[in-house]
Amino acid sequence: MTLRALLTILLVLAGLGALAGTAQADGDPGSDVLVYQNLFVATDANVSVQQQVQLGNLLSAARSGGFPVRVAIIAQPSDLGAVTALWQKPTAYADFLGTELSLAYTQRLLIVMPNGFGFHWQGHSAAAAYRVLDGLHIGADGPGLATAAENAVLALAHASGVRLTVPTGAVTGAPADGAAGGPAQQGQSAARPAATSTGTGPPSSGRSSSRLLLIAGVALAAALAVGASAWLLRGGRRPLRLPKLPARLERAVRERRRGAVPGTWLAGGFVVAAAALIVVHSVIQPSHSGTQDSAAQAGALTSNENLDPGASLSGPAPDFTLTDQFGQAVSLNSFRGKAVILAFNDAVCTTVCPLTTAALVQAKEMLGAAGDQVQLLGVDANPKATSVEAVHSYSELHGMLHQWRYLTGSLAQLQRVWKAYSVGVTISQNQIDHEPATFVIGPDSKLAKLYLTQSAYSAIGQFAQLLANEAASLLPGHPPVFSHLSYAQVSGITPATATSLPSTSGGYVSLGPGQPGQGSRARLYLFFATWDQEVTSLGGQLDALNAYQATANAAGLPELTSVDEGSVEPSPTALPSFLNSLRQPLSYPVAIDDSGRVADGYGVQGEPWFVLASPAGKVIWSWEVATSGWLPAAALQQHVRAALASAATPH
Repeated sequence: MTLRALLTILLVLAGLGALAGTAQADGDPGSDVLVYQNLFVATDANVSVQQQVQLGNLLSAARSGGFPVRVAIIAQPSDLGAVTALWQKPTAYADFLGTELSLAYTQRLLIVMPNGFGFHWQGHSAAAAYRVLDGLHIGADGPGLATAAENAVLALAHASGVRLTVPTGAVTGAPADGAAGGPAQQGQSAARPAATSTGTGPPSSGRSSSRLLLIAGVALAAALAVGASAWLLRGGRRPLRLPKLPARLERAVRERRRGAVPGTWLAGGFVVAAAALIVVHSVIQPSHSGTQDSAAQAGALTSNENLDPGASLSGPAPDFTLTDQFGQAVSLNSFRGKAVILAFNDAVCTTVCPLTTAALVQAKEMLGAAGDQVQLLGVDANPKATSVEAVHSYSELHGMLHQWRYLTGSLAQLQRVWKAYSVGVTISQNQIDHEPATFVIGPDSKLAKLYLTQSAYSAIGQFAQLLANEAASLLPGHPPVFSHLSYAQVSGITPATATSLPSTSGGYVSLGPGQPGQGSRARLYLFFATWDQEVTSLGGQLDALNAYQATANAAGLPELTSVDEGSVEPSPTALPSFLNSLRQPLSYPVAIDDSGRVADGYGVQGEPWFVLASPAGKVIWSWEVATSGWLPAAALQQHVRAALASAATPH
């Protein structure tokens, strides 16, 4: 079998020629982070986790109190990315950043630099705010900047008639499944008070502790992030260079490394026949729930290119202590007695990682009541996005805030864990690549299996069943797995095949060639998921596409159909809630691909993703938004026209 190493390209787009207010990446990390999150602060700003949590809670309390404000702490020129000319110019940067964010966010924006404050509020005068800010002191270094930010938020809120206090105290309602580190680490004050808004807090409180608003943003790091893309194939394949690995894991990882497919790096070769037989024999056990014959399943699994059968491991799982999405210290050994499914996951990934986390949740559900004996863990695998806020935001948007413990730490801490588990994480020319590795660990804290997620939406359920069966085999009594999926490869539905998907407005949306009312015209599609909000201004951009749709027919261009990738949505209500939050209804249909077969058949390797299909159903153009940015309506029309013209030209 071959390994698809996850590639995340951190690409900063120039702002020249882009529409104002679209919050596209232009080399300014703050404009990408603050599209969705309330706080931007770089990892090297020397602000402690406790102070970051405290500031995040204050911003949440301000929002709940009717005083929404987002804050960017700019401690050094590199925090500005490509716009370092605005260093020591907080007023100018506030106006610049406010304009960048205006399509996605139009409320108060506070900038804190060592030499002063900046303030912007779209459509409002900033004079009164600057009168308040002029009397405030800004201390030295990161702690001084963070304290100044707190004081500024308090003062501005007070001037607007909103009384706030800096939230303090111990963690409220932290997840009950597993101690936070050792006894000496429990009860830490890096907390999210229960007084903040509902819906995002730890489960035992029954209320929300607001998202920890800490953003790790080294220059260029918080730009639009993605994984494997067709660009790499055009640019050439390069071997993945990994650090020296421990001997007991190196062989298993080497055997499971898969070669590149569209959008990934060539990271290995075919597994020798003998090793493949061993792997299949070790993975394909008789199902605890009376599923298909194990021999037939073994054959199906061996031939399924979208599914990694796993590699058997042995020996103790290396222990570690990191910080979870609630700011609490968590150690692996604290979950001894449970089966642990441990995934190495990029906190801003829009490609393979969402498939991994969807499979983790499904695997636990497949175990029924026995799922309580399984702990889901994630370890951040992006050296450029290591903040608590990053893992909290990913967990929240993917509906996993209380489903798992997503762990992060300093870069040095994470590097030790990556090395201990032989997970290659590399950065080359601002591109991040990590192995999408998932480990299954027994209740005795011994390694059992290593799986590598494949880029196939339709295989999520199969992968989940593999994980569930492996976990069940390690638990006392070997509980049944309530899933009977075949491991045979699921075929994708290509643009050449006419099909229908459920519509958000009721009924169905037709896809493929020769649709009613479309004749033999080409078709333009946009694949997306609601969690794209983490890395891009999704709502504003979908709204902006109404302009394309309004002129497409008259301009002789294919009309747009959007497809929500339901296979990786956190819940059935995620899409309706998101659409209801938009400023106006979308003028183009929104279909739902629950099976993932359409995304696979259309060659989707990440979200959002444009696909232009010819009248015959051939993909003639695609555009990965996370790497190349959103296209304004005029530019989109230009690309579509060029692709249609090229396809019509005899070659």
